[in-house]
Amino acid sequence: MSAESQAGTAANVGGVTLNLEGIEAAGDPGREATVFRYRRPAEMKTKRGIAPLVRSDIMFSAVQVIREGGENSLHSHAAMDGFWFVLSGRARFYGAGDALIAEIGKHEGVFVPRNTPYWFESVGDELLELLQVEAIDKTVKNTLTRHAPKKVLSMQVFRPEGESIGIAGKQDQAQ
Repeated sequence: MSAESQAGTAANVGGVTLNLEGIEAAGDPGREATVFRYRRPAEMKTKRGIAPLVRSDIMFSAVQVIREGGENSLHSHAAMDGFWFVLSGRARFYGAGDALIAEIGKHEGVFVPRNTPYWFESVGDELLELLQVEAIDKTVKNTLTRHAPKKVLSMQVFRPEGESIGIAGKQDQAQ
């Protein structure tokens, strides 16, 4: 097991930090009511993409879009409680030892409390769109613990309206 800081170095493209470990810090935190709209990306260059929606100092939300495969690998977050909700497609969430937590479909979700090891994957042929909402406990250092080697090296980052911003992480054609 290793612990990694969520900070780290990253490129900034279009005002969005392109860093897989720190994607919850994308953009400026909201300071007033914000209206937003999500639209499915038209073209994906990687197997996995993310559209950060909104964030504040204690929460962030995004839609993860997965053609095949899934989340990094078994990992946990020290300061983040996560809510995952399927907008389209199907997902399987796993815990320690690859124990199945749940297989969920459209309009079903999973809550993952901080320090709970998990990973997920897309199931079936339909594009998986997962709404991710994370609450961040500011009294705890926000670290990522990997319980297995990292699998996903890159992902495409989108604006909520579906426009591609760039690719975060190590670019690899197989990703």
